Amino acid sequence: MSEEFNPDEYEDNFDFGFDFVDEAEVTEYETEIKSRVADQGGIIPSNLEEKIDMLIELRQGDETQLDVLKKEHKNNLLKVEKMIMPLLYNLMKNPEDIYIKWPNRKEIIQKQISRIVTITRGV
Repeated sequence: MSEEFNPDEYEDNFDFGFDFVDEAEVTEYETEIKSRVADQGGIIPSNLEEKIDMLIELRQGDETQLDVLKKEHKNNLLKVEKMIMPLLYNLMKNPEDIYIKWPNRKEIIQKQISRIVTITRGV
């Protein structure tokens, strides 16, 4: 038999930072805000305008930053491709031979893995 939910057991974990309000409190808050704006002649305070302008600039800057990150990501993928494709092409050579002679492969593979991880993880 399952136990019933008891919210008191989780009281410490239930604070999400909000409270419930009734319609009167919301109306009072909206009236206060409208009053403040009207007191300033219906003009948004300049510091708020500055903040909005700054956010708009940052947003525009993020788009160019995003383009830079996309280009960097694409370049890194191309670098990894250039490291992996030669291995695959070499493995396709001479398909009639059933054995591969690959001396020192552990060191060679470890070196390539390190190069790939440096690109993919920035390590």
